[in-house]
Amino acid sequence: MKNKLLITLTLSIFLSCDPVSKSSSFNNPFVENEIIYVLTMQSNDKTPEEIAEFSRLYTALVEYNEPETYGWGFFQKGESIMLIERYKNENAAINHINNISPGGLLEKQFGQFINHFEIVEINIYGNISNELKTIIDGFNFPTSYNSTIARYSRD
Repeated sequence: MKNKLLITLTLSIFLSCDPVSKSSSFNNPFVENEIIYVLTMQSNDKTPEEIAEFSRLYTALVEYNEPETYGWGFFQKGESIMLIERYKNENAAINHINNISPGGLLEKQFGQFINHFEIVEINIYGNISNELKTIIDGFNFPTSYNSTIARYSRD
């Protein structure tokens, strides 16, 4: 009897809840076109201390110079180093590429990045144009493109 009462009470609470609607909690602006890069990397014969120091420096440089880069983080995964980059949209991703390219704000630091890390693979999540794919493919890193099925990201 207690189980039936508990189930009935749980169902009535669940069913009385407002379905997903345009309530105030869903009126927040969402980032419609966020692009996420997940890089798998290995150290280029650097010590863990050298990797940590450079990772902190590079993260700070990106944060300071790229306001539409929403997130940037280096993570240890076994012997691999993961880098997760979050961009507001395709233009923000292109801005980062321009910054690390010859003549860009972070050209010198990207050279140091390549000196510290071997990029094993890049996985890109989000809907991007063929133009951006062509630019990324020009770097000759193994890259996979993964289009969005359903998602949200808060600003």
